[in-house]
Amino acid sequence: MTETKRQQVGPAVELLTKIAEVESNQTGLETFARYIWQAKQAVRQWLTCLSEQDGPLFAVCEQVEDLVLVYPDRVRFCQLKTRDKGSWSVAAMCDRGLDALVRSYNAARNTAIHELCTFELWVEGAIADKPDTIGFVQDPSSARKDIRGKLIANGLIRAQVDDFLQRLIVRPDQPTRAHIDAKAMWELWALWPALSRPEVEHLYERLLQAATAAQTGGFGQSGSIQAHLAAALPHVGCDLPGAPEPGGAAISAIRDQVLSQGMLTALTPPLPGESVEKLLARISAGSTASLMELKMMTAGAGRQLIERVQEMRADMEVQRQLLLASGDNAEADLERLAIRVLSMAEATASRVGLSAASNPAAAGRPAEAIAADLLARPADLAQCDRNPLFDRDEHLVLGYLGHLSDLCRFSWRP
Repeated sequence: MTETKRQQVGPAVELLTKIAEVESNQTGLETFARYIWQAKQAVRQWLTCLSEQDGPLFAVCEQVEDLVLVYPDRVRFCQLKTRDKGSWSVAAMCDRGLDALVRSYNAARNTAIHELCTFELWVEGAIADKPDTIGFVQDPSSARKDIRGKLIANGLIRAQVDDFLQRLIVRPDQPTRAHIDAKAMWELWALWPALSRPEVEHLYERLLQAATAAQTGGFGQSGSIQAHLAAALPHVGCDLPGAPEPGGAAISAIRDQVLSQGMLTALTPPLPGESVEKLLARISAGSTASLMELKMMTAGAGRQLIERVQEMRADMEVQRQLLLASGDNAEADLERLAIRVLSMAEATASRVGLSAASNPAAAGRPAEAIAADLLARPADLAQCDRNPLFDRDEHLVLGYLGHLSDLCRFSWRP
């Protein structure tokens, strides 16, 4: 997490504390079945925590509203609604969705955070093709007298109707239950273009299980969901205070429902182009991936290439340890080899970079292009090992390049 993000956590924790207070006035959980679509929407919004500029710090599931997005200085309360048939009229929104947002607005006023909040109704599918509905969605403050009356009947104080409508946002045309999986998968692919389809499916499943567990809290969790969440929860400490720390006790009521940036980072691969500092932060947070693996992922390497280089590196490491144990000059000899290997690898990376205009695929996945180029020249790789330390085996030499990558000496990109 960047220093800016870290500085923003304090105010956001205060907002979470207020949300925990708001929750004390809300009703309990309903059945799990209708939350599946909502959990998938939660995954999509959770991904926005990766934004360094204006993304949320936390997503909170099934507390106050179906989804609450907490920013350093504002909160978005989101009511997510499905519809089995037909389109959404403004009257239907009043009966299913706006009534809940009115309760959230009233509770937010009671805890004095309403001025920092927006209240959003997300509806599956299209809205009705009627002027009153279209006008309301475009500008809720233009609501007619009868709609305002329904809001008052739902518990909104008459004098506060205008303030509520100014903070209300309606987001129609949300992906249907039949299409939301494809939508979410496409978004994951856009973030991590180097992943294969099975890898994207596995990543989506992990995120969905964590979001589902956060939605259901302590009720009805399967063993597999609990296992995924248990693996992720320790990383919440990267964002949220622990129970003994200031603010920790105040948010204990909703801690298990929080999906944080730290959890998301722990469950996802590095984003393409992620900095060395962030990769090192991942390792510090407990990632089991080596720095070489993380750097290759950010440079667009697929799982197959990463596993191949890992195997070469493992074979090389046996030979390297034998060399270090057998000779006084081994370290100096290895450093001379490192200079030659890095020179060749960096020249290859530069060539890949220069060819970007004519080869966009290579530009988007430089690690794949660099490895393919090196492996296509086995004699050149072998020639780097002049002594020879690795029997002039091109695979061991490439494995040594992987070792140098783990020492932050090669980035697998131009």
